[in-house]
Amino acid sequence: MTLFLQYVVTGVATGAFLLLATLGFSLTRRVEGFLNIAHANLLGVSAFTTWGLNVPGGWPIVPAALAGILVTAVAGLIIGRIVYDPIRSYGPAILLITSVGVSYVLGGLMHAVIGTGIRTLDIPLASSIRFWGLRITDYQLLVICLAALTSIGLALFMSRTSTGLAIRAMSANPELAASRGIDVRRTSRATWLLSSGLAGLAGVMLAVIATLSTDIAFHQILQIIAVAILAGLGSLYAVIAAGLIVGIAMDVSVFWIPAGYRPLIAFAVVILVLLLKPNGLAGEKRT
Repeated sequence: MTLFLQYVVTGVATGAFLLLATLGFSLTRRVEGFLNIAHANLLGVSAFTTWGLNVPGGWPIVPAALAGILVTAVAGLIIGRIVYDPIRSYGPAILLITSVGVSYVLGGLMHAVIGTGIRTLDIPLASSIRFWGLRITDYQLLVICLAALTSIGLALFMSRTSTGLAIRAMSANPELAASRGIDVRRTSRATWLLSSGLAGLAGVMLAVIATLSTDIAFHQILQIIAVAILAGLGSLYAVIAAGLIVGIAMDVSVFWIPAGYRPLIAFAVVILVLLLKPNGLAGEKRT
């Protein structure tokens, strides 16, 4: 029983990371109207920018992480403006295919600049905190706390600021939002900055809890998509529940099956839930 509960605790940390990784992806889908496959590669941009400043550059981890998040937010905004804005009128299918191309370009650039091999941040080794016979590392606890704070902060931002309210209006009905005087282009730029910044935060956490290789970020996209689909392909708040469900299910599954099947469990959970609730946890109608 203790081992089973240990997998649950580990799953909560995995779910918290998936939550961080999926919030920006869902935000882009909701406002920009397409699945941005390149979102996962933005995690890699942040992770390797942080690593580059921290290890070769010798920066302390906190300013290196903040710079990594900032660089990723700006990179996401530039990609949105240069690549996606000119083809927006062609519809979500073209944007989706283009995002696959952007994903390969970003992955190729990272591979060309960073090269092969495993990289780790220059940070202290993780220490364990024990409670009721269970243990959790301080870095896992950091991911959980950041995910909780980010969720609260994002909820407050979306409900208490003019930019957040504009993003919500855009996500509900862009034409109606424009007719009510909302600056669509400004709101779109804010969305790219926010969603890419969230990817940057997730990338930093990926660098903290895992060893880095140039393809590790792209491998997160299937789990991100699984969480987004389970959440209802749009709801920001259902992502919290979906991330925890997928994360806990993936890690608890190791109690019965080999760890190599964890990614398959994510989609098994999605299929099972969608059979019972076809519109996802949020119940949003698909378009």
